[in-house]
Amino acid sequence: MMNKSIVPIVIAALKEIELDGETMERIINEVGMRDQMIKQLTPQNDIVELERDEEIMVRFTQQQLIEYTREIQERCKQVTFEAIKNESFDFENMVELELSYDKQISVEFDEDSLYREIECVIDDAFETDDDSVFDEATNVIQFMKKV
Repeated sequence: MMNKSIVPIVIAALKEIELDGETMERIINEVGMRDQMIKQLTPQNDIVELERDEEIMVRFTQQQLIEYTREIQERCKQVTFEAIKNESFDFENMVELELSYDKQISVEFDEDSLYREIECVIDDAFETDDDSVFDEATNVIQFMKKV
């Protein structure tokens, strides 16, 4: 049973040292009350819980889920851009030039071939095995904690 007489003393001490939000957040994390505080201070319709077999795997506020998804999207965009930028596409197989009898040059470009090449490059840029996906998701969560 918690000694209720100590609560006013703790509150007075916290007021005395003029805590900033970051330090208070650290205290809440250190005493293991982060999830409880989020639950109490966040409207319930703003909580998104991802479950598997009735077990809550992760709990986000709506804003946290948006930030998480944006970070994943940004990382995907960067990896894709770098992969395409660094690829040497063989355009000779995609372009067909034809010189007609009246000395007109016609150019045909196989867009589908280009799209297939880009798709292969993107597929090669991402590791999609379970461990790699889990590592990336965990890395994003750790990144979000630092921000």
